[in-house]
Amino acid sequence: MIIERLRGTLLQLESTVKNIPDEKLSVKKDGKWSVKEVVGHLFDLEELWNGRINDFLEHKQTLRAADMSNAKTTAANHNSKPIDELLKQFIDARNKLITRVNDLDEATASLTALHPRLQTPMRLIDSLFFVAEHDDHELTKIRRLIQA
Repeated sequence: MIIERLRGTLLQLESTVKNIPDEKLSVKKDGKWSVKEVVGHLFDLEELWNGRINDFLEHKQTLRAADMSNAKTTAANHNSKPIDELLKQFIDARNKLITRVNDLDEATASLTALHPRLQTPMRLIDSLFFVAEHDDHELTKIRRLIQA
């Protein structure tokens, strides 16, 4: 089921931004990210998600921390890129993540490490649920930005 949620983000994202003028996708309001920046942020985080999978597989006690300042997204200048390019980057990266976790056995999916910010043990499968929840949060932001 979690694989379908991770895959579903791709379909939802594409259908949400298709046929929206590029200039609308670049609009920033009240100092917040534009749609393109949120899409870029989703791509930027794929490195973290994959790194955390590595942490589980390497039996690390604590998962690598996220950069809560989102410096990577801020520096990337996603608004300068066409939405099709941003979508392709994210789709390619997400498909690689899905391929990595698609056939996890129960023992691997149950590997545990401490989440650094939440300070709670988390299984690998829980971390994938966390990714899907983050995706939903960002998709909601995108929909609100488009409707505004």
